Amino acid sequence: MRVGTEAQAVCAHIAGTNYCQAGATIALSGALAAALGQATANGSLDEQAAGAAAEAARQLQAELSAIRKRFLELADQDGTAIGEMYALKKSGQALKGYALLCDGPREMGELAIRAARALQDYRRHVCERTRDDLEFSITLMATVARAAMQLLDSNMRIWPLPELLAQYDPVVTALAAEIDTLTPAKRIRSQTR
Repeated sequence: MRVGTEAQAVCAHIAGTNYCQAGATIALSGALAAALGQATANGSLDEQAAGAAAEAARQLQAELSAIRKRFLELADQDGTAIGEMYALKKSGQALKGYALLCDGPREMGELAIRAARALQDYRRHVCERTRDDLEFSITLMATVARAAMQLLDSNMRIWPLPELLAQYDPVVTALAAEIDTLTPAKRIRSQTR
């Protein structure tokens, strides 16, 4: 498979901007990690998984499909969020604009944690052929969760307003705690978690 021109265009767009697009990059990474997780379920279904394994694969497919779709929506939203924030700020609604830029990473972190947990639960059902790919997907999704949490934390550093801190500091703390409960494999051959 060759990387399509759309993927190349997205990478070129991000690389060519004069402002960071961390949110869009994190969201796109989450969508890719979800797609890889879906491929692991496809592998099990392709090997004629039956009973509980087939049902688990179909459930994982459905959950990751919705998560992947939402990550892509969040990537698109992040592309316009800066402009919306400045428009809100100009109209005297700065706090609403800052919150807009905080809600995206919050949702990205929550989605990534949900996806990583679903992938971890699927470990007992994955076929041998796609077992390692499942671990890669879990690792990527855990990293997406951490990056989203860091982006939200960065926003709190940039805009240390009491109202924002009251609303989002507990979210940063909760995301960090939940990320620490994820168990991506440290090594593939030993499957150490």
